[in-house]
Amino acid sequence: MKKDKFLTVFAVFDDDTQQVLKKYQDSILDLGYTGTQTMDIPFHISLGSYPISCEKELIERIKSVCESNSQFDIKLDKVNHFNNKVLFLQPEENVFLRKLHELFDNNYADGFPWHAHATIFCGNESDVQQAKEILTKNFQPLKTNIVSIQMGEFFPTRMIVSKDLCKE
Repeated sequence: MKKDKFLTVFAVFDDDTQQVLKKYQDSILDLGYTGTQTMDIPFHISLGSYPISCEKELIERIKSVCESNSQFDIKLDKVNHFNNKVLFLQPEENVFLRKLHELFDNNYADGFPWHAHATIFCGNESDVQQAKEILTKNFQPLKTNIVSIQMGEFFPTRMIVSKDLCKE
């Protein structure tokens, strides 16, 4: 992860899903695990990250994309992790999500290949392994809706723009 500030564009889940994912996260946090995940943003799937200098261009692109693309369903169907450091829910392959990602395909923040995921918990290997056991016990595949695109600046977190995708 870059040490300088950067922008991230993300696809945001509907309010009902936000509540379900918060309950999953709380089932871990309530046992005393603190984690390093960003807590003051909605649950989402990151689409791309950019240098700070791209802010105005991205605001315009987000507005344009939201005006020409509709909300869509997606299924979060399994628990997974990145190197026992990031615990997440992985969506099924989805043509609409892939299309959004292609519109914002840039990885300035960390250079890793894009892998669609909704982060639930981040921490050290031991805590993530234990959190995975907790989440796996509670998790049920979830049909959800992507309703908006947002952009924030990291770190510290500053939310910059939120635009709803069109309703069908």
